[in-house]
Amino acid sequence: MEGSKLRTTQEAAEELGITPGHLRTMIVLGKATPAQQIGGTWMFSAAEIERLRHRKKTRGPDKKK
Repeated sequence: MEGSKLRTTQEAAEELGITPGHLRTMIVLGKATPAQQIGGTWMFSAAEIERLRHRKKTRGPDKKK
């Protein structure tokens, strides 16, 4: 992965194995932080993609006993 190149939402989603829509949802929920927005396109750094690749994957709310 080239370090300094920013990737579009589509490219980042492909690298992460998720849909662009899911990645946009993660932005809204504060779980993904794009480097910048150019026009209507969110751009992601290699470091953020790597952070997302190693994130804890959960579904639904935390279950507390």
